Amino acid sequence: MAKWVFFKGNKENWFSSDIYNWMDPSDSILYPTLEKNCIPSVIREALRDYPDLFLQEIRYVAEGSWKEKNKPLLYNIPAFYFIRIKQFISGTHIADLRVFLPERWNGRFMGIAGAGTNMETDWDMEQTSALTTWPMAVRNGFACVVCNGATGSFVDQTWGFKGADLDWDMIRNWAFTGTHIMTASAKAVVRACYGSDISKSYMHGTSGGGRQVILEAERYPGDYDGLWADGPLYDFYNLMFSCLWAALVYNNEPHRVPLEKYQAAHKLARSSEKLCSHPYDPEDEDWKTFLAGLPCTPTPVGGVTVEDVRVMKKVWDGPVLSDGSRITYGFGPEIVQWPVAHRKFGYLKIHDDGTITNIPFAVQFLRWLIRDPDWDFASCTYETFEKIYLEHKDEFKEFAFYGGDLRGLAKRGGKLMITHGTGDHIAPNQLTVDYYRKASSYFPGKCDLDRCFRVFRAPHGGHALFDWDGPNVCNADGMRALMAWAEEDRIPCRIRTINYDFLEDKVVREDYVEAFNG
Repeated sequence: MAKWVFFKGNKENWFSSDIYNWMDPSDSILYPTLEKNCIPSVIREALRDYPDLFLQEIRYVAEGSWKEKNKPLLYNIPAFYFIRIKQFISGTHIADLRVFLPERWNGRFMGIAGAGTNMETDWDMEQTSALTTWPMAVRNGFACVVCNGATGSFVDQTWGFKGADLDWDMIRNWAFTGTHIMTASAKAVVRACYGSDISKSYMHGTSGGGRQVILEAERYPGDYDGLWADGPLYDFYNLMFSCLWAALVYNNEPHRVPLEKYQAAHKLARSSEKLCSHPYDPEDEDWKTFLAGLPCTPTPVGGVTVEDVRVMKKVWDGPVLSDGSRITYGFGPEIVQWPVAHRKFGYLKIHDDGTITNIPFAVQFLRWLIRDPDWDFASCTYETFEKIYLEHKDEFKEFAFYGGDLRGLAKRGGKLMITHGTGDHIAPNQLTVDYYRKASSYFPGKCDLDRCFRVFRAPHGGHALFDWDGPNVCNADGMRALMAWAEEDRIPCRIRTINYDFLEDKVVREDYVEAFNG
């Protein structure tokens, strides 16, 4: 069975829910040329410009018959052709690239992104978030592609090392070229097999997949007509240190604050409309007043103490250097930082043995920096943390992913949409605000920017989740807005956000969020 399934009465076919479906099946057309063209000679000819790609398998999959080991049968998926291609990266690593061609095609193409530091996620890894997976794309009539870049699945954080050094070719493939090669080669296969051009191409990615989307928009603007990044891991170098800050404080402060006291502070912060109107800022007068009033706040484990506030403030302030300068944003008391219900992650997830969760992809990145695949982050001190940050910043500046130049995308008529919950507990929402302002600097006026770039900030929404502290944009609403923009030039000005009860399988809250204007 799948790892996490929460849909009441629909456990084996959860992705048939309305929140994941945005196309009318009648919009897809039967392509009789597909059977004739899905043969080795045609596909190999389509791949002739890609010497590192080799056809491995072609298979016809009948409607409702897709089954993988330890995963549920997808019994309500249309018939499609499955094409597996090997990609050799630097002659050493073998990536798995797969193209999915629905028998009834809507004429469009979709690139499937990964998450964290993996270029692919299992399609059944997460069923209550805005991750678009290949079954969703095929069900909506899209030809699509996914490639793991030899990085393993979402839970694999071991790649990137070559002996005592780093595997730079593999890391650069993950960072820049891999998504482009995946896209361009798959589009060539799609055209050859259907015997028709692609009407529009789309890409949607969340978290690390959102980073892939943004880099496609900046570096390869000709690849996609419409791109949607959700909760992107932007400003990657600095963000990795932010992701580990709570654990660093927890491991280094002799005073341990019980989780119940963080939860009590969160409840207080969320009850204040004034505080909820802007992110936590230790220099803001409203937040200073909030901090001053926390001592003696009752909780199930006793009143909040001054020492509790000192440590909690250190966590909320985010990573700082010994001279007081800030690395990047933290996660304030208004943001949930612990697992909710079935959730398995959160910066303040404290285990029964007293240890605290480390975000795996952030630990992986720091292991890259110090060239030690087995380094135990629990032993890291404030001094070591700062030393690593300062010594490797220049070396890894190309992987900071801090661009913003969308002029190429604008010139070819492409569209980029970013959605980001203000309650995101993995990537601070302020990073998207920074990106918007940086992108704005490349355009003469706001109207010019609006034609190619829109941002929507969902109030208190989590990291692409529909069942968190606030509502978020679901796959169906996001794709409808993006497609209307790319195909009908209808600039999205507002978009629906939802909270979803997966046990009851229904929307429990619905709001609309206006486009961010800087």
